[in-house]
Amino acid sequence: MRPILCILSLLTASILSAQSTDFTIGHPVYRMIELKEIRSEQGYSSTVKPLSRKSVYDFIGNEGGLYLSKELREYTADSSRSTVPILGRFFRYPADLFYYEDQTLDLHVNPVLQLSYGKTSDALGSTFVNSRGAEIRGRIDKKVAFYTMLTENQARYAEYINDVRDSTLVVPYEGFWKQYSTTGVDFFRAQGYIDFGLSKSISAQLGFGKHFVGNGIRSLILSNYSNNYPYLRINTETKIFDYTNIFAEQIAGVRGGSFGLEGTGSFQKKYMAFHHLNMKIKPNLHIGLFESVMYGDSTQGLKLEYLNPIIFYRAVEQQNGSEDNALVGLDFKWNIQNRVSLYGQLVIDEMIIGEVFAGDGWWGNKQGFQLGVKYIDPLGWENAMIQGEVNRVRPYMYAHEDGFTSYSHYNLALAHPLGANFTEYLGRVNYRLNDQWNFEGVLMVAGYGNDIGDVNYGRDILKDYTVRRPDGSGGSLEFGNSHMQGNKTELMIAFLRTSYMWRHNLFLDADITFRKESDDLGVIDNSTSIIGLSVRWNVPTRRYLF
Repeated sequence: MRPILCILSLLTASILSAQSTDFTIGHPVYRMIELKEIRSEQGYSSTVKPLSRKSVYDFIGNEGGLYLSKELREYTADSSRSTVPILGRFFRYPADLFYYEDQTLDLHVNPVLQLSYGKTSDALGSTFVNSRGAEIRGRIDKKVAFYTMLTENQARYAEYINDVRDSTLVVPYEGFWKQYSTTGVDFFRAQGYIDFGLSKSISAQLGFGKHFVGNGIRSLILSNYSNNYPYLRINTETKIFDYTNIFAEQIAGVRGGSFGLEGTGSFQKKYMAFHHLNMKIKPNLHIGLFESVMYGDSTQGLKLEYLNPIIFYRAVEQQNGSEDNALVGLDFKWNIQNRVSLYGQLVIDEMIIGEVFAGDGWWGNKQGFQLGVKYIDPLGWENAMIQGEVNRVRPYMYAHEDGFTSYSHYNLALAHPLGANFTEYLGRVNYRLNDQWNFEGVLMVAGYGNDIGDVNYGRDILKDYTVRRPDGSGGSLEFGNSHMQGNKTELMIAFLRTSYMWRHNLFLDADITFRKESDDLGVIDNSTSIIGLSVRWNVPTRRYLF
């Protein structure tokens, strides 16, 4: 990341515009934004997340209700104080444990706490999460924003989550871990950034975290399923387009031991360069174009040519000898009649038009698409939303020759948790009764083609895509590949959650999960049910739908 830091030091010679911190991915405000955006048919660039508090305030203003006025107190100047502040200094305002403001500093300090327990039908019998930590955010001179969050965690997850951990050596959504007791894990969760303006329309953020690109339940471009990573994010906002650049350092692979990940030595690094252009065709119609490249090996470091924020990465990749993994694609969002929003994504890893229409199953036809719809206030049911989504990804998508160029980080997919070679259908109902009560139900039905023995049928994105199905003469099959080839596996997950906000951002959750998975060869045949209770304080929601 040294070249990035050098460039950043030059750009920060003049800090001109006011900055703000972001709403963490999974924050309750994102559901409020969806409803507001569809109802108003106004143009709001919400595809690349997390979103800044300032941009949310500029979009919603003072019409977000009591909850948002507390979350955006530095902009709304909400003056509602707690009736009985603790020791006269703590919880003077309901949204913050400690708050301080003067002409140069705006500071918010809050606890982070999660205590969860679940009763499961699998061999473990129960699950738990115990997280404690702190969150600090603020602004200096209203020009530089900062954020940091650190929690210490112990957890025992359901067996199907442990299966992912055992096969990838990584806990989903997390990073480095150690064994806790005999069936649990122990890990730190940390993220943070500084954010500052380079001009009136351009801002930069240097941090350690992750992103989500899309308007659906899933993302086929960039999701928050993997671990945090160091990054430089540059945003350019104009009236007709928004442009996002992300330059990130990633982990090519990790090493596991008897009691978690090995902490000796350094994990090998790789790099990602990503840009997304969101064009505002109409206030209610946005179309985005994106490109991403993953590169690295055991000897090379950051490539300066990929730091150009407006270059075509595929051309640079070819100039380098076509050794890197570049993806291109588009997304769209179309809000219609104040009730409906259509959205989608198309991602292309490799494609030759003649082979696509030839129908001969060329292995290099690597594409994925997403199509979804949101319908709000159905039958006059105010603040309710019904959502349907389909995701389809062909075999060998996101994979490359090794972990340095596969579209992965810390052994986990950077896009969809199912990897590749799958079709997925998702249905979701969400109802926000008021600031206190929220109800959600999600149904996932998916099918994917799994590997059979050591034969690579295209689902595992960490495997070398040059070693595929054998062709009978010592090579790999070039043609005759089909979607969901291999051991066809069916997966169904039903999830229900009721949340009650007892006080600001202190949630009491009750949820039920039912999961069933089976395959054609009889290797997998299991079902799991989980009934859980949770207390969350300044912790965003998270679903384990895989």
